[in-house]
Amino acid sequence: METNHIKLNLQYISMQIPYWMGFSVLGGFTSVFLLSRDFSNGQIGMILSLANLLAAVCQPFLASFADRMVRVRLSQLAAGMALLLVLFSGILLALPKAFLIVAVIYVLLYASLVLLQPMTISIGTFFISRGYGLNFGVARGLGSLAFAGAASLTGVLIERFSPTIILYLLIGIFLLFAVMALLIDTRKQGGKYSESLLTEHHREGSLEEPIGLIEFTKKYKRFIFLLFGVSLLFVYHTIINSYMFQIMQPLGGTAANAGSSLSIAALSELPTMFLFTWVLRRFKIHSLMRVAAFFFSVKAVLILFAGSIFLINVAQSLQMVGFAMHTMASVYYTNQIIPQKDLIKGQTLMATANTIGGIIGAFVGGQMLSFLSVSAMLMIGTLISLVGTVIVWLSVEK
Repeated sequence: METNHIKLNLQYISMQIPYWMGFSVLGGFTSVFLLSRDFSNGQIGMILSLANLLAAVCQPFLASFADRMVRVRLSQLAAGMALLLVLFSGILLALPKAFLIVAVIYVLLYASLVLLQPMTISIGTFFISRGYGLNFGVARGLGSLAFAGAASLTGVLIERFSPTIILYLLIGIFLLFAVMALLIDTRKQGGKYSESLLTEHHREGSLEEPIGLIEFTKKYKRFIFLLFGVSLLFVYHTIINSYMFQIMQPLGGTAANAGSSLSIAALSELPTMFLFTWVLRRFKIHSLMRVAAFFFSVKAVLILFAGSIFLINVAQSLQMVGFAMHTMASVYYTNQIIPQKDLIKGQTLMATANTIGGIIGAFVGGQMLSFLSVSAMLMIGTLISLVGTVIVWLSVEK
């Protein structure tokens, strides 16, 4: 059994690493790529917001399908999403200057990236909810390490070659992801990990029929209110990640500086993710959710008043107790609050909250850069983050 657990962890790590490499390449350098294709900041914001909106609309329905599907495995669904990313990247390579087509395909590309995230998380909770020894923190931490490495490398490659290198990287990364996903066993019945190792109560609960989306929102009202606060936190988080290049420019920064800053943020996540199992044994999960929300806003305030690239990088290091803590705590919090029969739906709605924040952040950030200034964008984003922190503190259940 121990050998099976080691193999399971290695298989899951082999999915997390390419996913977060791809997220780093696509999510971190979208503005660099689209600026090279003659898009304005406002148009970039529109494309990102439309991509996140499309993902937000599709996520709940994709989750309901994943909860109920019998013939298709969760890992096969994730592999299919990864192949869509490969397809859309290939189309963008073939049509480098078709402005409208590039915009439409980029929306589909980015939306597919966002939709793949809850699928990847749900594969992890598939095993955790059945009592198997999957260390989500280590897998996610190695994903952040891969994110950091990919961000630094991509920034250098863009300056040495061109932003088009992003598409070649995406094709290779998500082909690898698809292969790794197909190798992991997520059969609900008759598979190596189908049987629950937990109590009889959990086994019986897992056999119940999942409830619909409307019933879910009525039954878990406080959880839905929490998701609203999380969405606001991710407005600012999206602004920072999507427009880091523009934030750096007034301070003399380049694409390489933006990549380095994203790498610092990602590397700072590692201690939290690697040690989260230890942290979880010593602190209540609702307290960790509140701590994470608090440091989202502390980071926002520090970046608002940062007068140099160095100070921005210092603020980025707070990702350790903000984004990283939320990423880990929200998975385990949802796992405790939502029963196994609706767990994919719960995890996906948590990811949808992030996505909705992405819609607002991408759109508002792009428009403010077009009509106002970087400092105005950071000020408004900080205020939204503070409101989100208050809502999370009020809505988290003990």
